[in-house]
Amino acid sequence: MKHQITIVIILACLALAVSASAQETIVYPSNGQSNEQMEQDKFQCYSWAKNESGFDPMAIPTASAPPPQKEAQKGGIVRGAAGGALAGGAIGAITGNTKKGLKIGAATGAVTGGVRRSKQTKAEDKKQKDWEKQQSSQYAQGRNNYNRAYSACLEGRGYSVK
Repeated sequence: MKHQITIVIILACLALAVSASAQETIVYPSNGQSNEQMEQDKFQCYSWAKNESGFDPMAIPTASAPPPQKEAQKGGIVRGAAGGALAGGAIGAITGNTKKGLKIGAATGAVTGGVRRSKQTKAEDKKQKDWEKQQSSQYAQGRNNYNRAYSACLEGRGYSVK
């Protein structure tokens, strides 16, 4: 559920960012076409460009791939300390100082577990950012392909398009 909310938020932000940055196409009837003819041509070019590019600028953006899955938590300070204390206690028992072994093992395990969890979190964050970047790039590329097709269609019908 949490991932679905994240996806919706990301896609909404993406749609707003792209629509805010995308300039509206300006169409001028170079051959004296009427407003009615221009609207009809614009709709037909919209349909053609949508089919040609596979992109619909009127559709709500969707992800082309699911976001990366979170891995099961590895390490952590508490888990590392417990494991380290067990190992340290066993080593301490062999060397004759169980209490000191427990302390050293717990401290070492806590540090190791914390570092392991930190690395995992950073890797997951990087995967998420890479996925977001890829989705944004795919959307922008689809929009660009649509805009090119739409402009070509209108220019072919005698309109000036900027």
